Amino acid sequence: MQRMLLAVLVASMGGAVTAQAQRPHTVKPPARWVINGHSVAALGTSVTPEAGGFELKTSSGFGGGVQVGYMITPRVTAYAGYEIVKQAVDITGLAGDFGLSHLEAGAHVSFPVRNSRVLPYVGGWVGMRRLTSTLEDFDTGEEADFSLSGLAAGLSGGMQYSLSPKVALNGSLSVGLGKFSKQKIDGQHTEIPSMSNSTTTRLQFGANWYP
Repeated sequence: MQRMLLAVLVASMGGAVTAQAQRPHTVKPPARWVINGHSVAALGTSVTPEAGGFELKTSSGFGGGVQVGYMITPRVTAYAGYEIVKQAVDITGLAGDFGLSHLEAGAHVSFPVRNSRVLPYVGGWVGMRRLTSTLEDFDTGEEADFSLSGLAAGLSGGMQYSLSPKVALNGSLSVGLGKFSKQKIDGQHTEIPSMSNSTTTRLQFGANWYP
């Protein structure tokens, strides 16, 4: 009797182990979202009418930005981002600062390197660029908000270095081209149809986090 009970117990334990082994294992999917924070160094920007005339020029400046991306595939990431950089006016006799901002959407295509933590990538983006400042009337002392804005598109390239499965350093270069075709002074919008193309060049360095 004892041998029979022992055999039944062993058989039941073996069945439980087999059933456990047959259960599907839960595999955690790879991170799909990526959050990037970075510092920005932007070269000076020139805004010039096509017919000639007064040229607005800014000098190089520094700022920061953030991007939120989604990995469509392991190699393709779509993202949206915002940056702002403080740039001084580069015109003799004028003083003041401008804020150069980019609100953009784009995508990166990466090229994995076998057995390496380095991941190079290239990408493209479209978005809105804006130069903002404050105008002051020297006679009355009154101030008014001033901005130039317009659509732009650009290319980017860079690489990231993985520190862990969730954190990677990231550095890139982005070049954009477009026209600052809209003017806003104290809330009043005006179209500027005859502006030349302006180039904005940005160096970005920061980190990616894969939550």
